[in-house]
Amino acid sequence: MADVIPDPIFYRVRQIISDIFSVPVETISRSSSSRSIEKWDSYNHMKLVLSLEQGFGAAFTPDEIRDLTTVQAICQKWAQKQSEIVREIFP
Repeated sequence: MADVIPDPIFYRVRQIISDIFSVPVETISRSSSSRSIEKWDSYNHMKLVLSLEQGFGAAFTPDEIRDLTTVQAICQKWAQKQSEIVREIFP
């Protein structure tokens, strides 16, 4: 997994989270999680996953969905998926 997540990924994830959970975007950090965002329940988690899949054009496995509980984890997973897509296009 990527250790350093490019800012564009972080900013996009942060905006999606802000929209889904109705929290100010500036309050969302890389360490924000399902424990620190009050509205991050199971229903909104699925809404988040669907928005991420639509926004990034990639699907998540059930195991990945279960693990997407922090902003950092979401950013890392998206960076990993981007790398996989690039490797498929340019082997």
